[in-house]
Amino acid sequence: MNTSRRRFENGTMAIIGLASVMPLRAFVEDWPFFVAELLAMGLLAVAAVVAKPDSTMRYVAPWLVPVPPLVFALITRRFATPIAFEMTLLTMFGAAAVSLVCADVSQRLRSMAMILSGFLVLFSASISDSDIAIVFPVVWILICVWHLIANDWERLDLAMPESVQRTWTLRPSSLLVTLLAVAVGGFVVKDRFGPSRQLDFGIMPTSGGTRWSDPAARGGVGTGDLAIAAQDHAESFGAVDSEIFLESNESTLFDMFNDMLGEPEKRKNKWERRQGMANQNVIPMHEQASRSERGGGNFSTERMPAPKHRHFKNVTEASVIQWDGPTGIRLGMHRYDTFDGTDWSQSEDLASDKLWTWKINGDVWFFDPAMQYALLLPTESTSVGLLRVIRLDTTRIPTPAMTAGIHIKELDRADFFALADDGSFDMPGREKIPPLTVIHMASVILSEDDIRSGLKAAPAPQASLQRDEVDASNDSVESLIKGIVELAGQQHSDPYDQLTACIDHMRQNWTFDRGSPGDEDSSSATENSSLIKFLRSHRGGDHLFATTAALIARELGLSSRLVTGFYVRPDAFEMSAQHASVLPSDVHVWAEVGLTDGRWFEIEATPGYKPPDYRPSWGLLAKQFAAAYWPSIAIFAVTIAAAFRLRRIWVDWLLTLMWRGAIGLGPRRQVRLAMKIIETRARLAGHRRPAGTTQRAWLEMITRGDAAISAAAAQFSNAADALCFGEGNPSNNESMTHLVDLLRVPTITRLTNEAVS
Repeated sequence: MNTSRRRFENGTMAIIGLASVMPLRAFVEDWPFFVAELLAMGLLAVAAVVAKPDSTMRYVAPWLVPVPPLVFALITRRFATPIAFEMTLLTMFGAAAVSLVCADVSQRLRSMAMILSGFLVLFSASISDSDIAIVFPVVWILICVWHLIANDWERLDLAMPESVQRTWTLRPSSLLVTLLAVAVGGFVVKDRFGPSRQLDFGIMPTSGGTRWSDPAARGGVGTGDLAIAAQDHAESFGAVDSEIFLESNESTLFDMFNDMLGEPEKRKNKWERRQGMANQNVIPMHEQASRSERGGGNFSTERMPAPKHRHFKNVTEASVIQWDGPTGIRLGMHRYDTFDGTDWSQSEDLASDKLWTWKINGDVWFFDPAMQYALLLPTESTSVGLLRVIRLDTTRIPTPAMTAGIHIKELDRADFFALADDGSFDMPGREKIPPLTVIHMASVILSEDDIRSGLKAAPAPQASLQRDEVDASNDSVESLIKGIVELAGQQHSDPYDQLTACIDHMRQNWTFDRGSPGDEDSSSATENSSLIKFLRSHRGGDHLFATTAALIARELGLSSRLVTGFYVRPDAFEMSAQHASVLPSDVHVWAEVGLTDGRWFEIEATPGYKPPDYRPSWGLLAKQFAAAYWPSIAIFAVTIAAAFRLRRIWVDWLLTLMWRGAIGLGPRRQVRLAMKIIETRARLAGHRRPAGTTQRAWLEMITRGDAAISAAAAQFSNAADALCFGEGNPSNNESMTHLVDLLRVPTITRLTNEAVS
């Protein structure tokens, strides 16, 4: 029994070692061949285990388990995507550990399998950049601790029977202590080691794929400063000129928006409204128009229908930009803080041509002067990404929200960068960002705690729309916005909960449709606004979703602005190329909400787009859980306290029921169960059986204060001895039942207290 258990534990650790290699291969290889390889190894291992002891299969199958990885490596090099040789060797290494366990020749080989699997688990976790990779060594360590304690405990039990006492809590408590030690050790070494670096020489795929490298090396593997450009593979992320991109014709961001959303509609009645305004409103509108022109234009919610068949310019590479970093995020380029009912424009001047310069690991970074604090934040509060511009006819740099600094290799001139009027990073004095420029970006990650604390002291509510500057139809817009807030957010008091409730309501109940013209039944000229149609039909483009979200935030008393840029789709990331390609169709509009300290966070109201992930801290989660379920928590706590306080009573009852249900057990099992029940009751009473004391001597010791119980204990001991070592009557269990009924927890407590006194 013990040998079978040890073999199972060794086999489990060997399988975990082999499984730790799979995440390194699963996303870069052909799935049919990959799955076939795993099935082949699994079938050989099962055949080795279930085969008859004297059969040929029992001797041959275990040593064939490492063969499928080599065979499939040769097959894929001929018919599919080649498997890197070092990945094949690591897989064979794990398969060898499994084969040693399946062979089951000796305990020494099984121990060798445990050592091999442990090395493989730690090595695979060390070369992986995935946070999930740490799960494999943690699970392996826990199983190893369980395995070692079980085996060594058996040896101690045999060698020192009077000093070693078995207890069911030993292994679980040991696992808990081990898990705690691993967690503390991981926290101590966290962020003390730099990220894994890729080799710039050698024969492995991690070297970047030179002409001397393995055929499985992917051209252009690597990112940033260590990237090596590929001449034959378009997935290269190399920071050098490559002829495959030189044939492309750049498109402006406005061209892409017009292709996807339609041309902005120039309405005459907008100027007619301005001409009809009172004199006191003419000058403010003129100043706003001047600021808009100086700030680089505006963004109109009134747009012509987009072409039904969009054919972008014929280029060799379809990507506008390539992104190496978290996917499902937004890269903003233009921001607008003022809305007049039709157009968004930028009124506040945030321009700056004096960025703060700082050297990090020898590289010159340029930081937004208002975000220098990012250098003092811990690593988990910042995010780093790389952007390569392919064909974008603009000087603005697409950046994630809260981007604090940027860096371009070997560029140390501060006059190359500036902040535009809306605070976006810019490269002034140029016609456009040079194609194939690789830009490093460092962004600040906001948590839900930061947002909630920043919204607590929100400014006084500001008008969603300026009624004097637009026609009377905007009253309907304002009332519809208030209706959304009252419908979705009235159940919450916290501004962040109100905002998220309104956004979730839109995402769940409204329909995203870029081609929808809205409600066509409106005939009145004052009801011809795209925003009015959208608010009534609940169907429209992302620019209308974003505008509505921004107005909802303002209705709640929060500052907001509109952002245009690109959305990095989660499914756009290419594992083989190690970057995501952003296409012209990925242009997107969303909104940002301001905090009291000047920071901004994104809100995504458009269905189908991944919302920002602002993760709460454990403390905030605990507070939210306690606030939501405090009655249940209180009842549960009282129940647990009462159960612990009354444990002697209800555990005693459960033991009695257990004994009543053990009628069908054999006589010897009934004896062992009776003794276990008596010993458990004694532990509840605080008087466990001393180590090395026989059960007969212990029963005599605790029952000597009561003649009747002492006689029953002696009768039970005699019956047990006769049953186990003599000719006892298997059907006679009256003495056991009598003693179990007599030795209840209160009785044991009374007898032991009398013995002590």
